[in-house]
Amino acid sequence: MPKSHLSVLKGWVLCLGVFLPLALTVQEVRAGGNGLFISAAGQYGQMDKNYNIDDADDLKAVFDDNDVGLNAGIGWRFTKWLAVDAGYWDLGTFKSDELQGGGKIDLDTSTYTVGAIVSVPLWIVDVYARGGAAFWQADSKQVDNDGNDLYYGVGVALNIFSSIDLYLEGVRFDLDTNIDTVGLGVRITF
Repeated sequence: MPKSHLSVLKGWVLCLGVFLPLALTVQEVRAGGNGLFISAAGQYGQMDKNYNIDDADDLKAVFDDNDVGLNAGIGWRFTKWLAVDAGYWDLGTFKSDELQGGGKIDLDTSTYTVGAIVSVPLWIVDVYARGGAAFWQADSKQVDNDGNDLYYGVGVALNIFSSIDLYLEGVRFDLDTNIDTVGLGVRITF
């Protein structure tokens, strides 16, 4: 198993070790699953970008790579239709194609997010859209870049026991480049 996949597996085991005991000790389930929630997910990310490195004599790198990452968040569900959240996303390390002088760039990307989630409950399934601000960082030996841009996405959540959601979502981060992710996670409402 490649090293990055092993890291993701270890992250999932850690997330389950933290969140599963919390889920099993939830004493009071609020009506409709409103209130404080925590979430954790693993995601697959894709970067496709021509990147100009200004500090390195106009060096150009082409990224067409994918990686896996993890995210964790906390939020508040006001109603079954509206929530706000904040989170940290490790989007992964993307490798460039070979540069003109040889070698590759390993671009490590991460972001903090603040946003809103609008849901449409359909029996035990919620369909939702999310969006907000992403405060991102992209680092390598050749690049040290950061900024703030938008992110947005859609997803579907399966409600279990009124306080636990298993969700599948697609999110796009509009950084200097677009990073598209597809993730699978768990959200626990207290």
